[in-house]
Amino acid sequence: MPNHRPRRRGVAIATAVATAGAVLAGATAFASAPAAADAGDAAIDTVDYIEDAYGISDSVLETVTFERFEWLLAQEGRFAFLVGGVEDPHIAASAKAIDAVAKSAGVERIYAFDPKLDGDALDIRTTANADAAALWARLVTDALGATKETQTPFDGTDDPYLFVYDRSHTEAGAEDRIVSALTETVTAEQLADPAGLASFESKVAAVLGTGAELDAISQFAFSDEVVDAKHVSQVGTGENWGGPTIIDESDHDWRIRNITYPELVHLLESDGDHVLFFGGTWCHNTRAVLKEVNAQAVANGVDAVYFFDLRLDGASGNDLHIRDTNSDFAHLYGDLVNAHLPGLKTQYVTNGSAGQRVEFRPGGDPAAALAIAPKLQVPFLLELDGDRTVDGQPAPIVQQWIRDNGDGTYREYMTDWWWVKHQTGGNPSSPNIPANHAFADEAIAKVGEFFRALPREDGGTGPTTPPTTPPPTTPPTTPPTTPPTTTPVDPTTVRGSVQVSGDLVPGGTVSVRATGLAPATAGFAVELHSTPQTLGTVSTNAAGGFTFTGTIPTSTTAGAHTVVVTIDGVTVASASVTIGAAAAASAAGLADTGAGLAEGLAWTAAGLIAVASLALVLAARIRARRAA
Repeated sequence: MPNHRPRRRGVAIATAVATAGAVLAGATAFASAPAAADAGDAAIDTVDYIEDAYGISDSVLETVTFERFEWLLAQEGRFAFLVGGVEDPHIAASAKAIDAVAKSAGVERIYAFDPKLDGDALDIRTTANADAAALWARLVTDALGATKETQTPFDGTDDPYLFVYDRSHTEAGAEDRIVSALTETVTAEQLADPAGLASFESKVAAVLGTGAELDAISQFAFSDEVVDAKHVSQVGTGENWGGPTIIDESDHDWRIRNITYPELVHLLESDGDHVLFFGGTWCHNTRAVLKEVNAQAVANGVDAVYFFDLRLDGASGNDLHIRDTNSDFAHLYGDLVNAHLPGLKTQYVTNGSAGQRVEFRPGGDPAAALAIAPKLQVPFLLELDGDRTVDGQPAPIVQQWIRDNGDGTYREYMTDWWWVKHQTGGNPSSPNIPANHAFADEAIAKVGEFFRALPREDGGTGPTTPPTTPPPTTPPTTPPTTPPTTTPVDPTTVRGSVQVSGDLVPGGTVSVRATGLAPATAGFAVELHSTPQTLGTVSTNAAGGFTFTGTIPTSTTAGAHTVVVTIDGVTVASASVTIGAAAAASAAGLADTGAGLAEGLAWTAAGLIAVASLALVLAARIRARRAA
């Protein structure tokens, strides 16, 4: 399929970046797809952000998200990095010269990371926001600062912007990860002078060396390792959880393109027809369908599915999760959705409870009046045509992957890998397993319908191929039952509430009633804080609630405490209570606090320990896929 150049609207990237936002997604699915049969490739466009931003055709520069940048810094090999973005006048002036020198030297890839995560004001090197600042501090502590004094360290003064990095490189027995670096800045005027350009190019050449000395790792290798590792870290390797592998060699034709926030803005400001996928590798729902999304892109001749994570670091549920009212950067989501996605349909409704919408101050202006944007849940798949209008009004959303309930409400396709694989998860006796399998089958089938509905190069319709791997035919091990009447929702995006009653004294009986959680889901833990003590575990019913009865530990001190409900270590509801003295009769707790969710199944070092058994396999995969 030819690489379509979109018709630009003439909106400068710098302007576009100032008015944007983002979204996440969540699912992963089947094996590689068959070729589309006599249907022609989908007439879907691609964009070249580097060419549009810097005027470089077929560049060796490749943008990376924070998540992928941090991952690359942890890989064995020698890599070239460019730190900075289009808003940095020095990078804007020098990128073309750096690219030219790299091509002449046979360099395959220079990974470009923009510390301004929004391409504008959110600079993790200088921000006062603690959540964002911690990212840069971590990079320096764990990777970039590990260099000898003879090399230029990342210390906030004259930091390198072009450098070659090797995590295993040493000098005189000491860590020296930055093998070579360039800190000298130049201007466009200097590079316009032939002598100035020649001098700068010689310095770039000295930093880069030759292409034979540098490595490159594809987006597929990144996704393959990270998706499987996070799956195992969060649920384990058991077949009941779908096994340890989601992405494998059959997916090597990888069409999923991770994009940064500035790239998302650029995409939404570009004309043409594109496929946009919101989600994240951290999200179990995204991992459930990611495989199928890629397979259907291959089967239908779609060169690129643009994949954006609303968690700007690919993990955290704090301020870096811009699709959350509580985020200091919620305007990045709200401004973008309201400006570029009119007509968006979501399961949540803006006139419902506070957790079902995103409240933000436009432009991030603290003096601006609060605005509201519809709140997506992930995964979320869209076809966007920047030229499309309906009745003279912009209508860029051509289709979206969501169930229309026929009554003005919608249901987003949030399932899990184990349901896709027709497994039982953590509760093999749950009566809702058949319903979960059926919904997963529907989600996978609808991915195929979405891609087959895309416009075709030859003007025809898409192939009628079924899902790339049919669902398992093994009968369920549990008896069928009436499906729940309520909609299953992602437990990491729901604000549940808790009511506490009982004899609230050490050794007394406590009753905990929860509502608003994920329906028919096992693994909720009821804990007593501040020193966490697990009171018990429980599963929710078809309505997303449960009633739990337990005993308050006799060692509990009198005073203020909190009853907390968690799943996979994530707090989904809580209520403040007062525990009386042991001899006291009882004390009533604060009921129905509706405590908010701390969203974030983060991939931590502790989580990686759980995947140690996969280390050798994953390392072998990486070595086999060091091709861009």
